[in-house]
Formats: sequence, C-alpha cells, structure tokens
Amino acid sequence: DEQRVGVLLPPGRGGAIVNLALALLGRTAVNLNHTAGNAQVARMCELAQVRTVISSALYLRRLVGTEVPGRRVLVEDLLPGIGKIGLIAAGLGALLLPHRLVARARAGDVAAIVFSSGSTGDPKGIELTHRQLIANCEAVFTALDVDGARDVLLSPLPLFHSFGLVHGLWVGLCQGLPLANQPDPTDGKALGELAQKSRATIMLSTPTFVRGYLRRIEPEQLRTLRFAVVGAERCPAELRAQFHERFKAELFEGYGCTELAPAVAFNLPTVKRDGVTEVRSRDGSVGRALPGVQAFATDPGDGHALPPGSEGLLVVRSPGRMRGYLDRPDLTEKAFVLGGYNTGDIGRVDAEGFIFITGRLARFAKIGGEMVPLDNVERILQEALGAAAGAESALELAVAAVPDEGRGERLVVLHTGYSGDWDALFKALDGNPALWRPKSRDVRQVATIPKLGTGKRDLAALKKLALEGTAGKPAEQAATPA
Repeated sequence: DEQRVGVLLPPGRGGAIVNLALALLGRTAVNLNHTAGNAQVARMCELAQVRTVISSALYLRRLVGTEVPGRRVLVEDLLPGIGKIGLIAAGLGALLLPHRLVARARAGDVAAIVFSSGSTGDPKGIELTHRQLIANCEAVFTALDVDGARDVLLSPLPLFHSFGLVHGLWVGLCQGLPLANQPDPTDGKALGELAQKSRATIMLSTPTFVRGYLRRIEPEQLRTLRFAVVGAERCPAELRAQFHERFKAELFEGYGCTELAPAVAFNLPTVKRDGVTEVRSRDGSVGRALPGVQAFATDPGDGHALPPGSEGLLVVRSPGRMRGYLDRPDLTEKAFVLGGYNTGDIGRVDAEGFIFITGRLARFAKIGGEMVPLDNVERILQEALGAAAGAESALELAVAAVPDEGRGERLVVLHTGYSGDWDALFKALDGNPALWRPKSRDVRQVATIPKLGTGKRDLAALKKLALEGTAGKPAEQAATPA
C-alpha cells in the first residue's frame, strides 16, 4: 500500500529490475544518494514519506557506515521466494494475458522522485512523471542516432543521479538498447574491463570521473567506443583533447537539469545524410537543444526574452519539465517562467542554436558593486595550473567568494597542493577586469576539493571551507607564495 518506495542499489541488473518493477506496479521510485550522508538520506525519506527501502546485503557491506531508515527489504531475501513455477507462470502471463489486465500507471503519474544534488544547499525532491521521462528518452535516443542492433551503452553513473537514472537506465529499457552498467564510477580498472567485454560503443560519465579513466583505462579497452558524452559539470577543452589522444574517440559535452528529466542539449558527432553534412558540435558550447526542446536567454532583471546571441538567464521549454518540487509549490512557481524552467544558468544561444553556458547565477561574487563570474575565474586558473604543474598532474583548485567589509565580497582560492608562484599563476587573468584577480593572501591549501557523489563540486562545502579562517585573520592552512 506504499506509493513511494526507496531504492538503495547500484546501477546494474538489480537496480534495473527494481526500478522497472516499481514502474510497472505504478509505484514511485526514490533512488537514495548514500554519499549525501545518513542525516540527508533520512531527511529524503522523511520528505518523500518513504517507509520501505529496497537494497542488497552485498551492497550495504560495501557502504560501510550507511544507515537505512525505515523498513529494509533485501533483494537476496526476495529471490528464494521466486520458484521456477512462479517464473514460468509470470512469463506466460506476460505473453498471453490481455494488456488491459495490467495495472498500468497513467502518463501523468510520478514515476520517480530525484533529489537534487544539493551543491548550493539542501536537496529538493524533484517529481518526474512517466510522460516526462519517456519524452526525454525519445529525444535523447533520436539525437544520439543510435541503433540497438549495433550500439552498447556503457554507464557507471549512479541511479540517484538523474543522468544515470534516465540515460544510463531508462533510455536503454525504453528503446531496446543494450546496457553495460558498472556499480562504481570511480573504478576505472573495472570499467575498462567491462567496456572491453561488452564492446561498448557509447559511454556516459562526468568530467571528474573521466580524468581518472585517463590513468586507469587502457586504450585497447575502449577500441570499440564511438564517442562519450559527459555532463553535470563543465568539460575543459584540454580534457576532451586528452581523451581523444588516448582513446581515439570523441568526448562530447552535454547539458541538462534534473528538473528537465534531465537532458537539454548535447554536442554530437558530425553526420552525413543524403549528401548533406550536419555539424552537431561547436567548441565552447554544450551543443544544440534536443528535438522538442527550446532554450533562450532572458533578462535577469525583468525576465523578458532576449534576442538570439544575447547573454542572459537561460530558460528552457521542454516536454521533460518536472511536475514540480515535492511539496514546495512556492519553489515550483518561482522556477516556472515563460512556459519553461528557469535554469539559474547564465548563457546565450547563437544564431545556429548552439547553447553556451557562461556561469551560474549563484556563482557570481559581487565585489565593489561589480559582478565577478567565479566559474570563469576558476576555469582560467585551472588551465594555468595544468600548464604550470604538467598535464599529468592531478592538482585541482576551486574559487569561492567570502564576505569582505570593504568591498562586499572577495575571492578565495582553494587548492590541493600547488607549491609554485601564485602571483605568476594569477597573470593568466591579465586582460580581464582587475576584480577577477584574487590576492595571494587568500590562497589556501586543502586536502581535497569537496565533491558530491555525482562528481560535481559541492558548492555548499566549498563555501564553508573558504569561510574558515576569514574572520579578520588568514586561515591556518594559508599558502605562502614562492
């Protein structure tokens, strides 16, 4: 009698079967993000009114310290109760009984509740209906130009990630595309072995995970790969170049939001049809909008739509737009504008429909009354760090804003161990406004740059790290420029 059921399983057969079974039963699947911590998982279950969580004893042994709230059902306990006679009867019933006897869900029913990553604060429950999921699956399948008889989709992305749930699972199930799922996205060695065994042709991932694959996957293991698509964060040009050099396959950047079920746009391979060549990617862009999806820029002040090529707040109209935020009509009303969804991203759409993301509205610092795009500063410095430390270096940095009595805010640079001359590194910002340049006294070394389970930067934790030690004195871990 429970409408919403929690799922704590990795991508693979178990996760696929449970999510498919819940959909066929007309229930709502709530795939839980264990990387968010026990308190957040419990809060997600409370918000979604989840009383039962389906998991696996084997998987839980790997998740040391993870607590499952409410009633726990283990797939290992369910299997012995399914005998051969039951399987045969169910199979015959599926083949022979009239479809009208199946308790089908309606298109407008909620199929899944996906909790946002919480990179800028507390997660929100996002309600996605069957209609919205199917619409996005069909658009992605059409855009990727894949063939179920030829292609194999490789995805290590977790099911609590909308990219992993919809594209790593439902696209394959809805369109008859063979799937190869790896339960741990950070295990490049195992992923390489799976890619080789399954003869994967398309891979889904994130830039953060792909960096690890460059070191852990052998080129011959991806020799059947046609291309890979990454999302969830910006994909640097040098990463695309390194991927192509090592694996002889293209790495394309896509764009989406969980609230849009989730894909909006992809860069894709060039295709030739009937003697016509269509270029479907452009450097610096996240690609063109998917079929049936429209993206346009709006004025951040009064909200009116801007002409093509103008930079503004990006709004997307899509049949995949969520039903709403769970029990938060106030947030839903704010998010729905001009018949679309307010992404919170700053960007532009050029005359040929390619979308360029230049920043996040929440990722701007206001210094001396001027807006400074943290993403742009961070990208320039990360590229300079890579050049200074060497392409093989795993050093990372991040830029955050903290309050400043004199100028409103100031920039803080967090890094994982660069010992070079920071003032020399900051010269990479020459040619940009002076406000973009951090002070060397605001450089701090940290053990790691905080990330969410999706590989995306944890902006809330990043802000907290940047605030440590800024109340009138430098942090203890402040770096001394060479």
